Amino acid sequence: MKYYEIGKAFYLLRSKENEFHRNIYLKRYAGKDRNINILMDPGTKLDIQDLTLFLNETIGGIENVDMVFLSHQDPDVTSNSNAVLTAAPKAIIVASIDTWRLIQMYGISEKRFLSTEKFSFGKLKLKHTGHEVQFVPARFCHFRGAMMFYDHESGVLFTGDVFAGVNTRKGDGYKATKDSWNGISTFHQIYMPSTQALGETVRRIRMLNPRPLTIAPQHGDVITDEMVPEFLSRLEKLDVGIELKKNIEPEKSLVLSVLNQFFTFIKNTYPDIYPKLMKTVQRGGEFTCPMKFTTGKVTDISMKVEEILLYVWNSVEQVVPKSLTTEIKTHFIIGLDSMSISVPEKMTFASNENKALDL
Repeated sequence: MKYYEIGKAFYLLRSKENEFHRNIYLKRYAGKDRNINILMDPGTKLDIQDLTLFLNETIGGIENVDMVFLSHQDPDVTSNSNAVLTAAPKAIIVASIDTWRLIQMYGISEKRFLSTEKFSFGKLKLKHTGHEVQFVPARFCHFRGAMMFYDHESGVLFTGDVFAGVNTRKGDGYKATKDSWNGISTFHQIYMPSTQALGETVRRIRMLNPRPLTIAPQHGDVITDEMVPEFLSRLEKLDVGIELKKNIEPEKSLVLSVLNQFFTFIKNTYPDIYPKLMKTVQRGGEFTCPMKFTTGKVTDISMKVEEILLYVWNSVEQVVPKSLTTEIKTHFIIGLDSMSISVPEKMTFASNENKALDL
């Protein structure tokens, strides 16, 4: 069990999956007579053992949790709510009314619930420590009652599923790099319903005073330093949901044709590679596949054309032997060219593949 301090007394516990992490956060507020401990999105039954150890080391035990903040109702973030409330009899749940409407199905007493809507401008002052926290709406991202949690002391904004991402950054640690963006855009293009909703949420974040120093999402990497303004700008402009569907429809039938021709080529020419490639493009069950397969054929896509093409391109790099990579990539590009589909700039051959062409 490993955890990180991402801000002043603001801790991150990350699940052990390689591709799609769950992030559980804890903020400890120190007061003269007592401390206040706020646990955010306590995770699933798979996390309970590590969560218990984590709380033992940071606040002396799960029984010392005072508040459980839930960003939304999904079971991957709320399943441990009852376990925490049972072990911490004085703890309360804080969430939006929309979230409560669903999580009360766990059998949680209404006496232990406090809605974020009760606080003026979303601000709560902790009487035992004097600190101020703020609850910020993230409407329809991806749930009507989604909420974020802003800690003024550390400058950390916990955003729930906003800025969440698949792991596309290489290496250890938790901080986002530019390589993290591909995972963030993938997640949002699959799960977020509207660019307009994302834009409204980004504008709410920009209005926070002082501005957040760190953005801490429920999945993926924590965004810090210069990545904060850069990723805010990118997310604000990202086509998702309804807008994405409108933009990909004109080219979709052509792209589907190219993808299916390419996969058929691999199946017929390299039958030993084909199952490995299929397993990779369908994510092996860890994350939702951005392509819909029906009876072995790609019948729909849920990302921008450029992102889908890069997704397949990178999947080829993962499973195809280096001796065959150039040939297979070239076949893919020829298929795109035959349909007059633009090849993304990022779809480049590795430098060692091009030495023979370095005239």
